[in-house]
Amino acid sequence: MMRSLLWIGLMVGMFQVSPTFEVASVKRAAGGGPPGDIPRNMDGSPGSFAMRNVPLRYALEWAYDLKDYEISGPDWINGEERYDIIAKAAGPATNEQMKPMLQSLLTDRLKMKLHRETRDLPVYVLLPGKGAPKVKPASADGEATLSGSPAGAFFHNQPISRLTFMLTRRMDRPVLDMTGLKGVYDFTVDTSGLGFNGQPPADPTAGPSIFTAVQDNMGLLLEARKAPVETLVIDRVERIPIEN
Repeated sequence: MMRSLLWIGLMVGMFQVSPTFEVASVKRAAGGGPPGDIPRNMDGSPGSFAMRNVPLRYALEWAYDLKDYEISGPDWINGEERYDIIAKAAGPATNEQMKPMLQSLLTDRLKMKLHRETRDLPVYVLLPGKGAPKVKPASADGEATLSGSPAGAFFHNQPISRLTFMLTRRMDRPVLDMTGLKGVYDFTVDTSGLGFNGQPPADPTAGPSIFTAVQDNMGLLLEARKAPVETLVIDRVERIPIEN
């Protein structure tokens, strides 16, 4: 009896399939304005999914819960190709339940082959300073906002990871949060001396370096080092999705 149950369990496991959307469309987009800085499901209806005019990297970040530096693939996935992805599950489903569905959809339609590996990457790490951090705990149920002015960037009801996300987008290497600070905070950082994409600001006298600003404004340290980063590697992917 036990052997029979074990055999049935093994057979069921062998034939299990990944969850899939009931209907789905993946098409190349005509392009347009910038897709925004954070990948998100643009359809708020339970069980419905929509991403429009997005690079493949954004769809993969959402599907696998990754940051952009945790994905390695051909350069065109960063923005050269854009996609409209519209899908619906068989019934009500949360975003978390639809993430593996999107994984299956992208793998199937773009004929992707993936693997994971850990790589030592040059990074910046955000660390605790010598004293107490200069951040104000905020209410988690308040609205999260991010605004900018000549004085810098003001983060309201934001986790520290929102700052490292912004710095990763603007600096020459990923920025990892190793502060140990949990929850959400209010804080301001002088970003007037910070350039874009690893390039210095147009005016080199615009403001302090981001390393100085982080220390002075937040009481934290920003240091360069190498760190192991688990990476999703794209071994193969097609630009043109198979027909819907």
